[in-house]
Amino acid sequence: MLISIVIPTYHSSEFIGETVSAIEQYVAGSEHDFEVVIADDGSLDGTYEKLQEVAEKSFLKMTIVQLFTNRGQFHALMAGLAHASGDYAVTFDDDLEYRPDQIDCLLEKFNEDPGRWDVVIGVPGSRDRSRWREMGSWAANRLNSMIFDKPSQLKSGCFRMMTKTFVIRLLEHKTANPLMGPLIYKTTRRITNVSVKHQKGLRPSNYTRTGLVKALFKNLQVFSEIPLRYVANTGIFISLLSVAAAFAFVMQYLTGFPWPIKAPGWTSLITGLCFFSGLILASVGFLGQYVYRILEEVNKTPNFQIRRLFLNRK
Repeated sequence: MLISIVIPTYHSSEFIGETVSAIEQYVAGSEHDFEVVIADDGSLDGTYEKLQEVAEKSFLKMTIVQLFTNRGQFHALMAGLAHASGDYAVTFDDDLEYRPDQIDCLLEKFNEDPGRWDVVIGVPGSRDRSRWREMGSWAANRLNSMIFDKPSQLKSGCFRMMTKTFVIRLLEHKTANPLMGPLIYKTTRRITNVSVKHQKGLRPSNYTRTGLVKALFKNLQVFSEIPLRYVANTGIFISLLSVAAAFAFVMQYLTGFPWPIKAPGWTSLITGLCFFSGLILASVGFLGQYVYRILEEVNKTPNFQIRRLFLNRK
């Protein structure tokens, strides 16, 4: 069995050698075959050259991919997965937040019930993170549960193992804005968590508060029509309320109950304003639904994905 360790990296020339060394120590004592695929996300600090130097001295089977420019972690990860050939692919950060030997925990989960899971995500029992990071993770988890009907107890994480079949299905998504968590939840529900050990990374996290907020909004914009749906539903509701209000104001104008309307033109103005405001909001929501369908076509979202196929040709 061949396992691909896929690592996206950026500006890591100072410590990437230590990361590869830790993987070498683990692979040397493992009974499985491994390959390492490292995608350099357009680094300008000599990371690619350092990787070449490390690869020439290593006994590992290594593939180094250099992107033209910095596009982000998930773009680099997709590039690395596209060059992985293992029966399983492990996404692994370049700063050793997780020790390579924790890969065994992911593999054991697959072996407990072969064929049941497409993705196993490693979740640390405890992690020393800021309150902002915890709040961001909680918000992203709730958002993914709402968008993809994901069980709330299922947690996301960057340390994950996927089957080769699932990786192929994942790469069929040609979106220009890949986000690994949403893409996984959109592709399969055969996902589970397993507890793993976590340690302090070799460098501080690159995710700032602004970056976390941007990622959250990108999640909504690219993979969800929920905001558009709420706008449409709100507009329709306001339109219905305005019709009821228009009827009430007309009756008040005609009967003078509960008090007479004396200002000329006030009834027609206020009822027209309420009605057309709601109508405009509803129209924007409906147009947004069409825009979302267009985005699905542009992103080339697969209309079906085959997990397994059995043929009886007797």
